[in-house]
Amino acid sequence: MKKFSFSLAKLKHYKERMLEAEKNNLGILRRELAVLQQQLQEIFDIIENKNAELAEEFIKGTTPVKISTSKRFITSRKQDASLKQIEIVRKDDEIRRQLEVVLEIQKEVASLEKLEEVQLEEYRAAELKETELFIDEFITNADFRKQNN
Repeated sequence: MKKFSFSLAKLKHYKERMLEAEKNNLGILRRELAVLQQQLQEIFDIIENKNAELAEEFIKGTTPVKISTSKRFITSRKQDASLKQIEIVRKDDEIRRQLEVVLEIQKEVASLEKLEEVQLEEYRAAELKETELFIDEFITNADFRKQNN
């Protein structure tokens, strides 16, 4: 009997490569999200530090121009933080969509693997049947030769 060959092996291999590529894309998106979150945290740290500086300036006494400049700086950083949060939400959505793509391809690969298992079991059953027929035929021929000798 010829060696087992999965009839959809090329398709399965293609889907597995596609799955790896999509997983890599998902990893890239997650790293980008981590960078955005780090940037947002840095903005919050800057705002916190500037607020602390402003509080110290109030205690020491400062000019209205310095206070106004500091407040504008803080307001500007808060706007930066809002924009960064919007970027994070968009990146989260992109990751969610990419995860759906990965999960769909994983389902396709899993179904191909299941089909391969079924075909392999059918092959093994046919191989076993062929072996049984060969043994039966061998025994029949051996009995026939004994009778003729």
